[in-house]
Amino acid sequence: MVTVPGRHPKRTEKTLTRERGRARKAVEQEPTNRLTPSPKASSFEKVYRGILRGLYEGQYVPGQRLVEPDLMDQFHVGRGTIREVLNRLSSAGIVAIIRHRGASVRILSRGEVVQLLDVVEILFGLAARRTTENITANPENAKILNDACEKLQEFETKDDFPSFERTRENFYRAVMTLSGNFELTRLFPTMQVHIMRTQLRRYDYAADALQFGDYRAITRAILSGNVARADETARAHVRHTTDRIKRLPDRAFGRETTLESP
Repeated sequence: MVTVPGRHPKRTEKTLTRERGRARKAVEQEPTNRLTPSPKASSFEKVYRGILRGLYEGQYVPGQRLVEPDLMDQFHVGRGTIREVLNRLSSAGIVAIIRHRGASVRILSRGEVVQLLDVVEILFGLAARRTTENITANPENAKILNDACEKLQEFETKDDFPSFERTRENFYRAVMTLSGNFELTRLFPTMQVHIMRTQLRRYDYAADALQFGDYRAITRAILSGNVARADETARAHVRHTTDRIKRLPDRAFGRETTLESP
């Protein structure tokens, strides 16, 4: 475990325990909150979040067609709602809609994957920077990040990829949530990254960030209180993944698309 420099604020143990519990709950429940519609949600919201949950849980995979009548039966809604949802997913870069062929989960091209990771590198670096600042001000949150990192280390000797995947996502969520920046969490392309990993996993685990030393380095950098070091260490972690992906064969990617001039 890495300790945080600085003096702890004067709080009772009961208060510290309660605050850590709230922060930990926010980290663990974040994906559920984002993908589970409320009971009062509109039909659109239920379908939209339902498809996102299906992607997250592997019900839908890159290249799979999203057939309108099947979705209508699954979610008990009309065609208009399904088309509205598919158009929104298309605008978000999750679904591709081809005329006369319908909608399907996107297969990212090599260029799109590299561009996606360019964005991830900047946002994850910023999240690490803000988390460093927040943990320096609130050292009790250090245990949440330490625990998330230590749980990851167990998989160096454990062959359980599905559990590793969930634990890794919890580590990333801890960094994002402890940043305290809601806009960072909102803007982070979580679903596109998930689609990228699922797509490339058919050929190699290059996108799955199996370098355990990186997680320890990120945690140490954040808990050191050095924001520049935390930023660079987090960004280097993403660059390591980008470098491995660039070595994958062309068949791992979709066709490159060109932007049409207005």
